[in-house]
Amino acid sequence: MVTLLHTNRAQDFYFFVAVKVVPGNDHECPILYELVKQFVTIVGKGVMKRLILDRGFLDGEAISICKKEYGIDILIPIRRNMDIYEDAMALFRFAEVDWVRCEEPEGEATEPIRLKPEAVVNREKKRQEKLRKIKQEEPAIPPEKTLLYREVAVINQFRSWSSCTVPLSVVANKEIYADGHEKIWLLIDTKDVGDPQEGGKEYHLRIAIEERYRQVKCFSDLAKFTSRAFSMVVNQVVFTMLSYNLLQLHLLRQRRKELNQKILPHIRQQLLPSDNHIIVYYQNYYALFRPFELVQFVAELAEEPRKKIAQKCRRIGRELNTLMNNPRAP
Repeated sequence: MVTLLHTNRAQDFYFFVAVKVVPGNDHECPILYELVKQFVTIVGKGVMKRLILDRGFLDGEAISICKKEYGIDILIPIRRNMDIYEDAMALFRFAEVDWVRCEEPEGEATEPIRLKPEAVVNREKKRQEKLRKIKQEEPAIPPEKTLLYREVAVINQFRSWSSCTVPLSVVANKEIYADGHEKIWLLIDTKDVGDPQEGGKEYHLRIAIEERYRQVKCFSDLAKFTSRAFSMVVNQVVFTMLSYNLLQLHLLRQRRKELNQKILPHIRQQLLPSDNHIIVYYQNYYALFRPFELVQFVAELAEEPRKKIAQKCRRIGRELNTLMNNPRAP
């Protein structure tokens, strides 16, 4: 399954705008760029402006076409065995390269929508204290796995990738650990990069995108196929994607975009009615009763009114049972 997934930096929505199901031995790289071409042909240029990919879609010629003909800027990591990787690493070792230290984003303090009962607040405090104690009792993380900070740098106007005919910007992401060793991984961008931190932030969207695929597989009927027929597999995939898009559109229109990052069972629980009432009409008046309230009300009536209500309920039940179950012609 090869798809194009549309989102924004705030992750307010996730829409599948293209999908293609192919045999497992087909390479996904040319299929993806064909989907991009079809998308631009149908909706026109300028709609798709940014494409974030993983290294499985490295294709210099296709990247050049996306930039020159479609006006799409591509952000993608590069492999260590590529010439551009070796050239970039040699330049990043120079002292003249300006490395910028990344500041870890602070968690946003959100005010509760409604006040919580004191018992709930106290219970949450005890839970947090217990979690802190458990964390303190855990063994310390070894120095080689303790990340101290991150640094980023960028070099523009790379042209050492022979199959790519557009200039590239290479963004280096350096991770420094407590034992002194460093890890560096590189991103290439088809647009000039001014702030090297922006590239890492944009590529970080891939984590959220990958989570969408996990949720679709685990909670949206893409983990089990009931038929081995290829047409039925395609049918199940396409309609699952369409239903996912409809749910995303509903959440966006209902201004419940905070739910789009939740799993499907949690979303369903949040969207179900929060209360249940029975409406009783009488002479242009009506009243709302909870089921147990109505049962209690009927139980407290005198014997004669209860018999009348029971008799009328039996009559209505018989009328409903005699209705045609399937009014359509066979």
